[in-house]
Amino acid sequence: MADEKSIIFLVIAATSVMFVLLLAIVIFVVLYNRKLVIKENEHNLAIKDQELVMLRSVIDAQESEREKIARNLHDEVGPLLSTLKLNVSRFKRLLQKEKLTPETLDQERVFIDGIIDNVRTVSHDLSPQFLLKFGLVKALQNFTEPISSTEIEFKSTINDSDLSKQISINVYRISLELINNLLKHDQPTKLKINLFVKDHNLLLVLNHNGTGITNDEFYEFAKTSSGLGLSSMQSRVVVVNGELNFSIEKEPTIELKIPLNEKSS
Repeated sequence: MADEKSIIFLVIAATSVMFVLLLAIVIFVVLYNRKLVIKENEHNLAIKDQELVMLRSVIDAQESEREKIARNLHDEVGPLLSTLKLNVSRFKRLLQKEKLTPETLDQERVFIDGIIDNVRTVSHDLSPQFLLKFGLVKALQNFTEPISSTEIEFKSTINDSDLSKQISINVYRISLELINNLLKHDQPTKLKINLFVKDHNLLLVLNHNGTGITNDEFYEFAKTSSGLGLSSMQSRVVVVNGELNFSIEKEPTIELKIPLNEKSS
Protein backbone atom coordinates (compact mmCIF):
# COMPACT_ATOMS: atom_id res chain seq x y z
CA MET A 1 0.00 0.00 0.00
CA ALA A 2 2.87 2.30 0.89
CA ASP A 3 4.58 1.42 -2.40
CA GLU A 4 1.43 2.31 -4.37
CA LYS A 5 1.23 5.68 -2.60
CA SER A 6 4.88 6.31 -3.38
CA ILE A 7 4.34 5.46 -7.05
CA ILE A 8 1.28 7.71 -7.24
CA PHE A 9 3.21 10.51 -5.54
CA LEU A 10 6.10 10.11 -7.97
CA VAL A 11 3.73 10.12 -10.97
CA ILE A 12 1.99 13.25 -9.69
CA ALA A 13 5.33 14.93 -8.95
CA ALA A 14 6.74 14.01 -12.37
CA THR A 15 3.55 15.19 -14.06
CA SER A 16 3.71 18.46 -12.14
CA VAL A 17 7.36 18.97 -13.10
CA MET A 18 6.58 18.20 -16.74
CA PHE A 19 3.63 20.59 -16.64
CA VAL A 20 5.77 23.34 -15.12
CA LEU A 21 8.50 22.73 -17.71
CA LEU A 22 5.95 22.74 -20.54
CA LEU A 23 4.41 25.94 -19.19
CA ALA A 24 7.87 27.51 -18.93
CA ILE A 25 8.62 26.53 -22.54
CA VAL A 26 5.31 27.97 -23.74
CA ILE A 27 5.93 31.23 -21.84
CA PHE A 28 9.48 31.41 -23.23
CA VAL A 29 8.27 30.85 -26.82
CA VAL A 30 5.52 33.46 -26.43
CA LEU A 31 7.90 36.05 -24.94
CA TYR A 32 10.58 35.26 -27.54
CA ASN A 33 8.11 35.62 -30.40
CA ARG A 34 6.80 38.85 -28.91
CA LYS A 35 10.38 40.12 -28.69
CA LEU A 36 10.96 39.15 -32.32
CA VAL A 37 7.79 40.98 -33.36
CA ILE A 38 8.85 44.08 -31.44
CA LYS A 39 12.31 44.00 -33.04
CA GLU A 40 10.82 43.48 -36.48
CA ASN A 41 8.45 46.40 -35.97
CA GLU A 42 11.34 48.57 -34.77
CA HIS A 43 13.37 47.50 -37.81
CA ASN A 44 10.49 48.30 -40.16
CA LEU A 45 10.00 51.68 -38.50
CA ALA A 46 13.72 52.39 -38.84
CA ILE A 47 13.57 51.52 -42.55
CA LYS A 48 10.52 53.77 -42.99
CA ASP A 49 12.29 56.56 -41.12
CA GLN A 50 15.32 56.19 -43.40
CA GLU A 51 13.10 56.22 -46.47
CA LEU A 52 11.31 59.29 -45.12
CA VAL A 53 14.62 61.07 -44.46
CA MET A 54 15.82 60.21 -47.97
CA LEU A 55 12.55 61.36 -49.50
CA ARG A 56 12.73 64.62 -47.59
CA SER A 57 16.33 65.05 -48.73
CA VAL A 58 15.28 64.61 -52.36
CA ILE A 59 12.44 67.09 -51.97
CA ASP A 60 14.70 69.58 -50.19
CA ALA A 61 17.29 69.22 -52.95
CA GLN A 62 14.66 69.87 -55.61
CA GLU A 63 13.38 72.92 -53.75
CA SER A 64 16.94 74.20 -53.32
CA GLU A 65 17.55 73.85 -57.06
CA ARG A 66 14.34 75.77 -57.82
CA GLU A 67 15.29 78.52 -55.36
CA LYS A 68 18.75 78.77 -56.91
CA ILE A 69 17.31 79.09 -60.42
CA ALA A 70 14.72 81.63 -59.29
CA ARG A 71 17.43 83.66 -57.55
CA ASN A 72 19.64 83.59 -60.67
CA LEU A 73 16.76 84.78 -62.82
CA HIS A 74 15.82 87.54 -60.39
CA ASP A 75 19.29 88.74 -59.38
CA GLU A 76 21.23 88.31 -62.62
CA VAL A 77 19.10 87.93 -65.74
CA GLY A 78 16.36 90.35 -64.62
CA PRO A 79 18.60 93.41 -64.08
CA LEU A 80 20.47 92.71 -67.33
CA LEU A 81 17.25 92.66 -69.31
CA SER A 82 16.11 95.87 -67.63
CA THR A 83 19.41 97.51 -68.58
CA LEU A 84 19.05 96.24 -72.14
CA LYS A 85 15.59 97.84 -72.31
CA LEU A 86 17.05 101.19 -71.20
CA ASN A 87 19.86 100.87 -73.73
CA VAL A 88 17.39 100.26 -76.55
CA SER A 89 15.62 103.50 -75.60
CA ARG A 90 18.99 105.29 -75.55
CA PHE A 91 19.84 103.89 -78.98
CA LYS A 92 16.57 105.24 -80.31
CA ARG A 93 17.48 108.74 -79.14
CA LEU A 94 21.02 108.44 -80.54
CA LEU A 95 19.65 107.22 -83.85
CA GLN A 96 17.29 110.18 -84.03
CA LYS A 97 20.24 112.49 -83.40
CA GLU A 98 22.41 110.51 -85.87
CA LYS A 99 24.95 109.85 -83.10
CA LEU A 100 24.68 106.06 -83.03
CA THR A 101 28.15 104.66 -83.78
CA PRO A 102 29.42 101.13 -84.60
CA GLU A 103 31.49 101.22 -81.37
CA THR A 104 28.33 101.73 -79.33
CA LEU A 105 26.70 98.74 -81.03
CA ASP A 106 29.82 96.61 -80.43
CA GLN A 107 29.65 97.41 -76.71
CA GLU A 108 26.02 96.41 -76.67
CA ARG A 109 26.81 93.16 -78.47
CA VAL A 110 29.22 92.26 -75.66
CA PHE A 111 26.52 93.15 -73.13
CA ILE A 112 23.99 90.91 -74.94
CA ASP A 113 26.55 88.09 -74.99
CA GLY A 114 26.68 88.37 -71.19
CA ILE A 115 22.90 88.04 -71.00
CA ILE A 116 23.03 84.95 -73.23
CA ASP A 117 25.70 83.40 -71.00
CA ASN A 118 23.54 83.98 -67.92
CA VAL A 119 20.47 82.48 -69.60
CA ARG A 120 22.59 79.52 -70.72
CA THR A 121 23.76 79.01 -67.13
CA VAL A 122 20.20 78.99 -65.81
CA SER A 123 19.14 76.63 -68.59
CA HIS A 124 22.06 74.39 -67.76
CA ASP A 125 20.97 74.29 -64.12
CA LEU A 126 17.51 73.18 -65.19
CA SER A 127 18.73 70.40 -67.47
CA PRO A 128 22.39 69.66 -68.29
CA GLN A 129 21.88 69.01 -71.99
CA PHE A 130 25.61 68.64 -72.67
CA LEU A 131 25.80 65.91 -70.04
CA LEU A 132 22.76 64.07 -71.38
CA LYS A 133 24.08 64.27 -74.94
CA PHE A 134 27.80 63.55 -74.48
CA GLY A 135 28.07 61.82 -71.10
CA LEU A 136 29.63 62.54 -67.73
CA VAL A 137 33.30 62.55 -68.80
CA LYS A 138 32.85 65.04 -71.67
CA ALA A 139 30.59 67.21 -69.50
CA LEU A 140 33.21 67.46 -66.75
CA GLN A 141 35.91 68.20 -69.32
CA ASN A 142 33.69 70.89 -70.85
CA PHE A 143 33.20 72.43 -67.39
CA THR A 144 36.87 72.42 -66.34
CA GLU A 145 38.55 73.44 -69.61
CA PRO A 146 37.59 77.17 -69.48
CA ILE A 147 38.93 77.53 -65.90
CA SER A 148 42.16 79.54 -66.17
CA SER A 149 42.82 80.47 -62.54
CA THR A 150 43.94 76.92 -61.67
CA GLU A 151 45.97 74.32 -63.54
CA ILE A 152 43.56 71.40 -63.85
CA GLU A 153 44.48 67.84 -64.87
CA PHE A 154 41.45 65.65 -65.59
CA LYS A 155 41.73 61.86 -66.04
CA SER A 156 39.01 59.25 -66.41
CA THR A 157 38.88 55.53 -67.18
CA ILE A 158 35.12 55.06 -66.90
CA ASN A 159 32.66 54.07 -69.61
CA ASP A 160 29.66 56.41 -69.64
CA SER A 161 27.40 53.61 -70.89
CA ASP A 162 27.96 51.76 -67.58
CA LEU A 163 26.38 54.58 -65.59
CA SER A 164 22.69 55.22 -65.10
CA LYS A 165 21.22 58.63 -65.88
CA GLN A 166 20.61 59.19 -62.15
CA ILE A 167 24.23 58.43 -61.24
CA SER A 168 25.61 60.60 -64.05
CA ILE A 169 23.48 63.65 -63.22
CA ASN A 170 24.10 63.46 -59.48
CA VAL A 171 27.85 62.92 -59.85
CA TYR A 172 27.98 65.84 -62.27
CA ARG A 173 26.08 68.17 -59.92
CA ILE A 174 28.14 67.06 -56.91
CA SER A 175 31.39 67.49 -58.87
CA LEU A 176 30.51 71.04 -59.94
CA GLU A 177 29.63 72.04 -56.38
CA LEU A 178 32.83 70.48 -55.00
CA ILE A 179 35.06 72.08 -57.63
CA ASN A 180 33.42 75.51 -57.33
CA ASN A 181 33.71 75.48 -53.52
CA LEU A 182 37.27 74.20 -53.71
CA LEU A 183 38.38 76.93 -56.12
CA LYS A 184 36.58 79.58 -54.06
CA HIS A 185 37.68 78.62 -50.55
CA ASP A 186 40.91 76.60 -50.91
CA GLN A 187 42.31 78.62 -53.83
CA PRO A 188 44.61 75.92 -55.27
CA THR A 189 46.96 76.59 -58.16
CA LYS A 190 46.91 72.91 -59.17
CA LEU A 191 44.01 70.46 -59.17
CA LYS A 192 43.97 66.80 -60.24
CA ILE A 193 40.60 65.20 -60.99
CA ASN A 194 40.44 61.41 -61.31
CA LEU A 195 37.26 59.51 -62.18
CA PHE A 196 37.42 55.70 -62.17
CA VAL A 197 35.76 52.47 -61.04
CA LYS A 198 37.29 50.26 -58.33
CA ASP A 199 35.72 47.26 -56.57
CA HIS A 200 32.27 48.03 -58.04
CA ASN A 201 32.46 51.62 -56.76
CA LEU A 202 32.56 54.81 -58.80
CA LEU A 203 35.29 57.04 -57.37
CA LEU A 204 35.80 60.75 -57.92
CA VAL A 205 39.07 61.90 -56.34
CA LEU A 206 40.17 65.53 -56.19
CA ASN A 207 43.81 66.19 -55.20
CA HIS A 208 44.98 69.79 -54.93
CA ASN A 209 47.59 72.07 -53.35
CA GLY A 210 45.16 74.42 -51.67
CA THR A 211 44.31 74.86 -48.00
CA GLY A 212 42.35 71.64 -47.58
CA ILE A 213 39.82 70.57 -44.97
CA THR A 214 39.17 67.55 -42.74
CA ASN A 215 35.96 65.52 -42.45
CA ASP A 216 35.17 67.01 -39.04
CA GLU A 217 35.75 70.55 -40.29
CA PHE A 218 33.55 70.01 -43.35
CA TYR A 219 30.59 68.52 -41.49
CA GLU A 220 30.88 71.14 -38.74
CA PHE A 221 30.78 73.83 -41.42
CA ALA A 222 27.86 72.08 -43.14
CA LYS A 223 25.80 72.24 -39.93
CA THR A 224 26.01 76.02 -39.75
CA SER A 225 26.06 76.81 -43.47
CA SER A 226 22.97 78.39 -44.99
CA GLY A 227 24.13 77.81 -48.56
CA LEU A 228 21.66 75.98 -50.76
CA GLY A 229 24.40 74.46 -52.90
CA LEU A 230 26.01 72.64 -49.99
CA SER A 231 22.76 71.15 -48.65
CA SER A 232 21.73 70.14 -52.17
CA MET A 233 25.09 68.43 -52.69
CA GLN A 234 24.77 66.47 -49.45
CA SER A 235 21.25 65.39 -50.40
CA ARG A 236 22.52 64.13 -53.75
CA VAL A 237 25.22 62.10 -51.99
CA VAL A 238 22.52 60.48 -49.81
CA VAL A 239 20.28 59.74 -52.83
CA VAL A 240 23.02 57.70 -54.56
CA ASN A 241 24.10 55.99 -51.30
CA GLY A 242 27.47 57.68 -51.62
CA GLU A 243 30.24 58.59 -49.21
CA LEU A 244 32.02 61.95 -49.22
CA ASN A 245 35.33 62.20 -47.40
CA PHE A 246 37.85 65.01 -46.89
CA SER A 247 41.48 64.53 -45.92
CA ILE A 248 44.69 66.55 -45.52
CA GLU A 249 47.01 63.69 -44.40
CA LYS A 250 49.34 63.46 -47.43
CA GLU A 251 47.82 66.23 -49.52
CA PRO A 252 44.43 67.94 -49.54
CA THR A 253 42.05 65.34 -50.97
CA ILE A 254 38.32 65.01 -51.56
CA GLU A 255 36.90 61.57 -52.37
CA LEU A 256 33.38 60.72 -53.49
CA LYS A 257 32.55 56.99 -53.54
CA ILE A 258 29.31 55.64 -55.00
CA PRO A 259 28.41 51.92 -55.11
CA LEU A 260 27.63 50.61 -58.59
CA ASN A 261 25.26 47.69 -58.05
CA GLU A 262 22.58 46.30 -60.32
CA LYS A 263 20.13 48.98 -59.29
CA SER A 264 22.44 51.94 -59.87
CA SER A 265 24.49 50.86 -62.86
